[in-house]
Amino acid sequence: MAEHAGEAVGLVPAALRSRDFRLFWGGVVLSGLGSQVTTVAMVWQMYALTNSAWQIGLLGLARAVPQIALALLGGLMADAMERRRLMMGTQIAQLLVPVALAGVTLAHAVAPSALYVASALLALAGTLETPARQALVPTLVPRAALTSAIALHSAQRGLSDILGPALAGLLLTVTGPAWCYTLNAGVCLTLLIALGRMRIAPQVPNGRGGVSLQALRDGMVFLATQPVIVAFMVLDFGATFFGSSRALLPVYARDLLHVGPAGLGMLYAASAVGALLAATAMGLAPTPRRSGHWVLVAVAVYGVCTMVFAVSTAFWLARLMLAGAGAGNMVGGVLRNTINQVLTPDHFRGRVAAVNSIFTMGGPQLGQFESGVVAALWSPAASALTGGLGALLVVWGVAMVPKVRHFRLTDDVMQRTG
Repeated sequence: MAEHAGEAVGLVPAALRSRDFRLFWGGVVLSGLGSQVTTVAMVWQMYALTNSAWQIGLLGLARAVPQIALALLGGLMADAMERRRLMMGTQIAQLLVPVALAGVTLAHAVAPSALYVASALLALAGTLETPARQALVPTLVPRAALTSAIALHSAQRGLSDILGPALAGLLLTVTGPAWCYTLNAGVCLTLLIALGRMRIAPQVPNGRGGVSLQALRDGMVFLATQPVIVAFMVLDFGATFFGSSRALLPVYARDLLHVGPAGLGMLYAASAVGALLAATAMGLAPTPRRSGHWVLVAVAVYGVCTMVFAVSTAFWLARLMLAGAGAGNMVGGVLRNTINQVLTPDHFRGRVAAVNSIFTMGGPQLGQFESGVVAALWSPAASALTGGLGALLVVWGVAMVPKVRHFRLTDDVMQRTG
């Protein structure tokens, strides 16, 4: 019996053996689901109001501005404050915005300007939360389970991206966007409850300078000594800036593939299915030794799949390519995040996560704006095709850095834990 029990435990990802991580992970999954429901509802509502890919792109710009402008503040706060309490505060803010959206929608008073403001406010709250959430993960599991924890933390996004858009498509078809916003407000409570039940040790204050220019300078000085981290940040930003096609999905769903709001949910979910499968596999498999090499391969797959999606005229092929792009992006993201966490001391993790979030969140959101502009000036297919090509060019440029191409994550982990 004991032998079989040991085998059963071995099948469970190491990170899930931590009670606090299970609470954290479950709450983030449900909160992310609600966020995705709101995101899909907002882009569909915007396209219904304006019939403009340009206006959808502006939604991305409204998210990108606070994400880039205030990301460093979020990192300073994550290193100076108790991270769990910071997350609880931002979750309350993310609950109130969809409540307001539901109200103006039910009152038939919604306008593009209201969607822009809501998009910016949600991005603001998420920007302040993201560094704290990412920096919290390594404190919930032992170092040996870190890659598993990061993969599972990334997998929650995959779960949310699958269930959220599918649920949003159903609600938009049967009821309308107001119920999407109401659902988001409800599930935000789950993460608040999970955070309240967690029992984690207080942060170690060593090396923190509070929310100050000196603390910011210390973080920048540290990053200047880490060329691998910086190169991967540039890779993430460039690939998602050019390769992100999310702003075009409503156009493909309604005008090119003719599948309506239910099909829109399936297009969003397709990318998430690929991402979830990749994250799950990485959570169960050992960390690849040639981590730098596999990051580059994964992002190249993302770019190629985006280019094939651009010229897809069949619904099944579009979904397959979006799934491939999601898988490539996820593999690269998990490995990049693992490298960041391993190379960064705990007292710098909030600031490094904040700088990283400028690239990881700013890239897709500015990319949504870029793809909307190119689609308006040229065509949706040309926008997605040139975006995928741009992502491949960024991969080629970063691959020219030998330290990136030959980086071995496992070797570094052994040196730090030996």
